[in-house]
Amino acid sequence: MKKQILHNFFALFLFTSAILFAQTEEHPWQFSFGFNAVDAFPTDAIGQGNLFEEFFNIGGHWNIAPYPSQIGIANYLGSGFSLGFIFSLNTISKYGNLTAENDSFFATDANIKYNLNTLFKTDRFAPFLESGGGYVFFDDVSAGYFNLGLGVEYVLGEKKKTVLFAKSLFRNTGENYGNKHFQHSIGLGFRFGAEKDRDEDGIFDKDDTCPDTPGLAEFNGCPDTDGDGIQDAEDACPDEAALAVFNGCPDSDNDGVQDSLDECPDIVGTPANSGCPEISETIIEQLNEIGQTIYFPTNSSELNDNTKRIVDQVYDIISAYPNYRIEVQGHTDNIGRDDANMRLSETRAISVSNYLISKGIPESRIYAKGYGETSPVESNDTARGRALNRRVEFNLISN
Repeated sequence: MKKQILHNFFALFLFTSAILFAQTEEHPWQFSFGFNAVDAFPTDAIGQGNLFEEFFNIGGHWNIAPYPSQIGIANYLGSGFSLGFIFSLNTISKYGNLTAENDSFFATDANIKYNLNTLFKTDRFAPFLESGGGYVFFDDVSAGYFNLGLGVEYVLGEKKKTVLFAKSLFRNTGENYGNKHFQHSIGLGFRFGAEKDRDEDGIFDKDDTCPDTPGLAEFNGCPDTDGDGIQDAEDACPDEAALAVFNGCPDSDNDGVQDSLDECPDIVGTPANSGCPEISETIIEQLNEIGQTIYFPTNSSELNDNTKRIVDQVYDIISAYPNYRIEVQGHTDNIGRDDANMRLSETRAISVSNYLISKGIPESRIYAKGYGETSPVESNDTARGRALNRRVEFNLISN
């Protein structure tokens, strides 16, 4: 009857403890339950085997409880140490080579556990040492014991809140009375407690600089959304992976100017020119040489196919320098009235400008101006000179 009452109490305690765990599933506390086996043979006691003799003779000496027979609760103290309380029961049918009539076994223990993972720095595999004391009933005989144990835990799951454990505990009264014995245990532990981790990033709120946003341990719980090694709070471009030298912002064209400050983010330029390419004297000379080959018939501003091919070359050059504005200058020879020539030169400049705009040059970058007969490059006294003076030139002006 006494044994049945204790068994019922044990089952009730196990059930209520499991409910407690389900309600508060967090870290520094650990509830555990499992199975235990008691072995009185390899204890160096009188009439039994030497210490550790036939230690793994399970069938010959172990009293194994066929039901969940051990529960415990432990709290992490810090620096690898935990304080735990354990209650276990069993039925003893053999004391080593001696038989018994199913003596009842009850034990309560308070042990300090030291987690060797503090030394080994392993992620999931954690051996531990255990020492403490307790009180044990072998049927109607009871005594106080001191305990020394060794075990191992293996952490399960991504959140590391479930633990599989196995251990062996040696109990001895230190006197001539009482039954020296080993108790072996295997079971599961569940971590829970007062620590909070609201964003579930594995970093407790007290250590988490960003407790409501999942983050990384290297940034004290703060996120690095773009994964560029710069936490979002210090990243000027948190959604674009880039280099620290640009405060977390990209430099798409690798010209040393971050995109947000680069007026030409897709074209290699120079920092001195806001990330845009600087036009060289060689390019300017090339452009002027091309411009001098754009000719018009007398009193005409029409672009023929040959002239368009020449203007296409101009387009290829100026499209590579998007930070430059283009002045298209129209010129004429001295045939005709000055005012008519001024209007004609302007229409010629407009004609070239419109063609460049149709090719893709933004209208805001280009404007046309007529100079009439005021800037000849050759004498108007010859047919050749007048032909060279009927031309279009280009002036590039940096923004």
